[in-house]
Amino acid sequence: MKKIQLKVLTPEPIIDYADVLSQVVRRPLNPQSGADITEMRQSLRVLDALEAANGTLELEDADYQHLKAKLAAMPWNVIDRRIVQLIDDVNGAE
Repeated sequence: MKKIQLKVLTPEPIIDYADVLSQVVRRPLNPQSGADITEMRQSLRVLDALEAANGTLELEDADYQHLKAKLAAMPWNVIDRRIVQLIDDVNGAE
């Protein structure tokens, strides 16, 4: 089980970990081919955990690895230290 604190980073535009992670998980690993049913089920488990989280996201190891893979595959449209912090926080989850 991995735990990730769901931070909200300022200044504007605010980086809300829960919102950003939700957007990352909703995007297929390969946008050109889309998500297969296995990826969809894994992603839905992570989204369910995000909805249930109360300040801390708790993920089983397989779901945590799925989230990390989605983060690694995500193309970012902005250069921002707070995005790097989010990724580092996810990768360093205990």
